[in-house]
Amino acid sequence: MHFRRQANFTRVCLPPDNHRKVDRSMYLPLYVEPRDVAQAEALIDEFGKAAGIEAADRAEHSRNVGNHMNFCRWRQIERLIIMLSVETTLGTIH
Repeated sequence: MHFRRQANFTRVCLPPDNHRKVDRSMYLPLYVEPRDVAQAEALIDEFGKAAGIEAADRAEHSRNVGNHMNFCRWRQIERLIIMLSVETTLGTIH
């Protein structure tokens, strides 16, 4: 796993699958508010594996109506859902 610091995000490059070449990199949030964690958990409870898609849909809707603050928030929640769904440890283990 490789880490590069860019602006306010940490870029994480996960190793690709052996069976196919996939860009498994993503930008992870450095900070989310407690309400965002609660919202991510609520989406996971309600939508299961489709929670990330739901968050992405909400982000797109916010962008389409011109609400850039909610667009950014929902994108962060989408990334948080991905982080919570990954079955590997990301970052430093203390």
